[in-house]
Amino acid sequence: MILFSRRRGFTLVELLVVIAIIGVLIALLLPAVQQAREAARRMSCSNNMKQIGIAQHNYHDTFRKLPYGSFNLREAWPSNGTNWRTLILPMMEQGNIVDNLRFTTTSNFMAGGAAGGNYLSENRVLEDLVLEAYRCPSSALDELKGHNNDHAMNANYVGNQGAARPIPGPNPNMGTKDCGHGWSCNNGVLVANQNYGFKDITDGTSNTMMVWEQSGFVNKVNRTSNYYGAWYGSRHPRSVDDPAGCGDLWQTGTSCLRFAPNSNIVQTGATEAMYRNNTVVNSEHPGGIMGLLSDGSVRFIPEVLDFETLKRIACRYDGQVIGSF
Repeated sequence: MILFSRRRGFTLVELLVVIAIIGVLIALLLPAVQQAREAARRMSCSNNMKQIGIAQHNYHDTFRKLPYGSFNLREAWPSNGTNWRTLILPMMEQGNIVDNLRFTTTSNFMAGGAAGGNYLSENRVLEDLVLEAYRCPSSALDELKGHNNDHAMNANYVGNQGAARPIPGPNPNMGTKDCGHGWSCNNGVLVANQNYGFKDITDGTSNTMMVWEQSGFVNKVNRTSNYYGAWYGSRHPRSVDDPAGCGDLWQTGTSCLRFAPNSNIVQTGATEAMYRNNTVVNSEHPGGIMGLLSDGSVRFIPEVLDFETLKRIACRYDGQVIGSF
């Protein structure tokens, strides 16, 4: 007699149960995977800022001062200046880029577009140039595509111009002025048409912000300080405390802290345009932004941090020294 064994497979119910279990496991694991990816992106963003900090310190060692936050060399339009992002390139092993730039009264740094749509001639090396050291991996902003052209990089890090009125301390107006585009400040570290040394940071380099992360959207629009691209400077050569006045001082590369991190405030004359002086500092990191202190250390700044404390960190000489944060 020949015996036949009956081989039994999965029933439909068993198969559905297995599929359901796998689905539950994936649902449980997916947030952990996303968190791990964000942690890696945040670490990369932090490393970028550390690299910027080292470059700033090397610049200071070379010139005995920090770079201009932004600057211009003439009153005539179009402007010809640039900002700190360009000035520290040699200290970030990007000297070959600077070797191909001209810093003259007739050159400009509009990276692919200028007033009236004119193209650059002498500084075309900046066109379509993207440096990963100036990009946070978490950012959803376009690498290129800014105001007036699609060939200029959007940088994700902005210089600390200081704290807007009212600032902490006995003088709420110290180092701030209305220059026509929100509060302009020179109570920070990287400001328009002026530069300072570490000796000018009297609150201490470990208590004063140098560079903020600025890599997110404000009300679903890119309103970061990237007017004409990452490399543009100031509208004119006057500073906040110029005796002749500072009217129409719009610029790229720095921001005077007026609103809390990750705010969605769109205020005409302050945050609604990329060239304003009070562009919001922000990020795609959950719960806060990265910040580079003047001593070269990088901190994660929680968006729930008391705003007065944050203003104290933004101001270099208000005398309101803080503890750990």
